[in-house]
Amino acid sequence: MALVAGILVSDSLFSGATCLLWLAGAWGITFLCAIILHFSSHYERRMLFGAVVFLNVALSGSILYLVERETVRFDWAEGESVYIGTIMDVPHRKPKTMQAVVEVERMRTETDTVWRKVERRIMLYWMPDSIQGELECGSRVCFRANVSRPVSDVDFSGFDYGLYLERQGIGGTAVAYVGQWQKLETRLPLPLRLRALLWREEIVDTFRAWGLEGEVLAVVSALTVGDKSELTRELKDSYTAAGTSHILALSGTHIVLLAMIVSWLLFPLRYLRGGKQITGLLIVVFLWLFAFLSGLSPSVIRAVVMYSLCVVAAVVSEGRFAAISSVSLAAFLMLVYRPMYLFDVSFQLSYVAVLSLLLIYPLVEKLFHCRWKFVNYLWQTIALSFAAQLGTLPFVLCYFGTFPTYFLLANLVVVPLSVVILGLSLVCLAFGAFPWLVKGLEWSVQLLNGTMEWVQGLSGSQITSVYFSPFQACLFALALVLLLLYLARRSAWRLIRVLCCLNLLIVTFLIERFTPVEDYLYFTRAGIYTKRERNISRLLSDERIYQINQLRVALADDARWRDKQAKERLPLDYIYICRGFRGSVKDLNGLFQIKRVVFDDSLNESFKEQLKRECELAGLAYVDMNETGSYAVLIK
Repeated sequence: MALVAGILVSDSLFSGATCLLWLAGAWGITFLCAIILHFSSHYERRMLFGAVVFLNVALSGSILYLVERETVRFDWAEGESVYIGTIMDVPHRKPKTMQAVVEVERMRTETDTVWRKVERRIMLYWMPDSIQGELECGSRVCFRANVSRPVSDVDFSGFDYGLYLERQGIGGTAVAYVGQWQKLETRLPLPLRLRALLWREEIVDTFRAWGLEGEVLAVVSALTVGDKSELTRELKDSYTAAGTSHILALSGTHIVLLAMIVSWLLFPLRYLRGGKQITGLLIVVFLWLFAFLSGLSPSVIRAVVMYSLCVVAAVVSEGRFAAISSVSLAAFLMLVYRPMYLFDVSFQLSYVAVLSLLLIYPLVEKLFHCRWKFVNYLWQTIALSFAAQLGTLPFVLCYFGTFPTYFLLANLVVVPLSVVILGLSLVCLAFGAFPWLVKGLEWSVQLLNGTMEWVQGLSGSQITSVYFSPFQACLFALALVLLLLYLARRSAWRLIRVLCCLNLLIVTFLIERFTPVEDYLYFTRAGIYTKRERNISRLLSDERIYQINQLRVALADDARWRDKQAKERLPLDYIYICRGFRGSVKDLNGLFQIKRVVFDDSLNESFKEQLKRECELAGLAYVDMNETGSYAVLIK
């Protein structure tokens, strides 16, 4: 918790690298104080020693976060320059371009006589070129582009894409057009992660060779090796509405299922002397091999590290609180390695889900017991799903504002079918794809997809637009923790704490209810939207002219107003010029009395500069979203 506090404080308060010197000095002072207090013989100073150690760890978190952030940021040259880099992941196809993360090794501007070292990652978009061929994972490429920092701006949905990319270790974005990039023949020795990604692609190609295609291929690839490129929007929505989207994201659930399968296969070893330790070691080795085959994604590494430490804890101690300590140690080690993992939603949800299973599941599972094993299995599955959903509920409502109502029903089907799909896939990969095994795999996936679509079609399958603020989510999580403490050892004071926390949560809802809400009009890359709190709606009209209270706005994304005339100009507060616009500001000014022009960042730069000059000649105010990322207007 001290490490987390230091990272959060550093992210909120410290903006520059100059703070590192002050933090390093404070860290040195607290470290010396801790050593002095440690060797002090005064027992009453033990609390002071603990406080100094916690402060030292918090300062360590702040320093590590700033160091990592500085390794991501880079002062890119203005205008186009030449760069050499390596494709670091599998390229993804976009509507008109290809996209991949590129490790930029060197750069050279027009004024440079030698190459400059960069060693930063960027998100590169390039237009396919049949002459150059296709770029793939591990390919080296030389390209000319204008690399810039990701625009850090909160869009209409509250998502800051620039900050998200920075926390993913990406320090820039660029677009390379046809004729501005060239595939290099020389290849450097591939790092371990790229080799793992290439292995994953070969496994997906193997699935295709079995005859799997469409949604069956998409689910098998996602569930076994974490390749989600084949998943369609409709398929993702059905799993989300059923509350089982976690099964499509390779993470802790799959690691536990795989560990169960391997444990069953190695069960005879438990009768040998030291068989428990041998079984645990073999399971850990198998899971690390699986992590390599799945591309060494952060979520899989996180889950395997967590499980490995839990196995060590299980060998040393049988208590469940040893597992809790191992989970905490796994989180600590990963945050020391990469402090920005803290802001990854999957990181937060995975650890909270595991802690919920360790703390909430035992309390729920012991509420019911039956002599029939099948009934006990059903109850344990329900208890597992309930514990995980309850623990992650504050985070889910804060980030997504949705809640699946039939998640207990869906997980009764997902868990056994996931075991079958994983088991059949591993057997086919290890011993050969026998036709009847592949057919069984295909039927299992079709049954799983059909069940999720059926659950999605049930009335009220998903509760939406129930958003918690970060403060409310923290209050709700605190109330759950206090409730667990009360159920563990009941007392009046513990119950009072729970009720006080819940009452404070209710007060925040009442304050929100009676606080005046402001409406905003957002101009974004995706169109024009209105936003009230977190309720977002897109403006749609064939005429491209919209009236919102006292505001009148227009969207210019085609040639409909080119060379048109009007006897009387229509008053217009804003006109939003996007890609596809054909015409000039003179044409628009002849039809409308424009107060402000908004230029989308998708416009061609030379065309945009021409339109800006026309605005200046006509005396029109304008906003360039290439500098702001999005533009919002308060609706009165």
